[in-house]
Amino acid sequence: MISSLGSIFLATFLVTSAVNAEPKQPSFGYLWDQTCNADGKVEKTSRAYTPREGDILLFDDMSPFWAKLYSIAGTGPPFHAGIVFKKTDGSFAVLESGPDDTLHVYLLDLEPRLYNFKGSIGVRQAKRALTKDESEILTNFAYAQEGKRYAMWRLLLQGTYFRHRGGIKEKHLAATYDDRTRWLCAEIVVSAGALVNLLDRDKVKATVTYPLDMVDDVRIDLSATYEPTVYWSSQK
Repeated sequence: MISSLGSIFLATFLVTSAVNAEPKQPSFGYLWDQTCNADGKVEKTSRAYTPREGDILLFDDMSPFWAKLYSIAGTGPPFHAGIVFKKTDGSFAVLESGPDDTLHVYLLDLEPRLYNFKGSIGVRQAKRALTKDESEILTNFAYAQEGKRYAMWRLLLQGTYFRHRGGIKEKHLAATYDDRTRWLCAEIVVSAGALVNLLDRDKVKATVTYPLDMVDDVRIDLSATYEPTVYWSSQK
């Protein structure tokens, strides 16, 4: 016969084992909405971030170097962008070209990416869920791009006459490609979004889109398929 003390230890062991056996649920932090009340004052409210495939993440590391370089190209922060997709195991990740000043395309698990980034993150959520086929297309596209090079020379050209952005060159030369050997960060986001019908490739041209263009709907209007940009936080 098991003693009373032994029963307590056994019960505690079983409960602890059951808790430890449960998989840890990822925490994706919070999104902060800003609205104006009747008095014209800005009110902030937070809600849990529930990721959706196709969400656009906009990163700003507050770098003076990138601020200067982007100003030459006639734009500004945020300096980087990525798009959320599902890995083959069903977990959320971010497809990014050149994250954190690197020179390749990476597939980064979403939860640690959000919490480890040093800077601010804007989130533009997709208004609808992808279909099963669209989800597979986005996943396959992401894996096919992994390891490719960041298009550093094309980035440098953005500050020169040879870029396609603006005027008649943009009208005739700007394009959205389904595949490239090298990618700029916003370029790969737009191409991925176009493949799954979240972005209109005839209206949003990947080769002339910068991260700042996706923050609001001034230069390109994403409001049909994307919510307004809100800021991410690790705290409620």
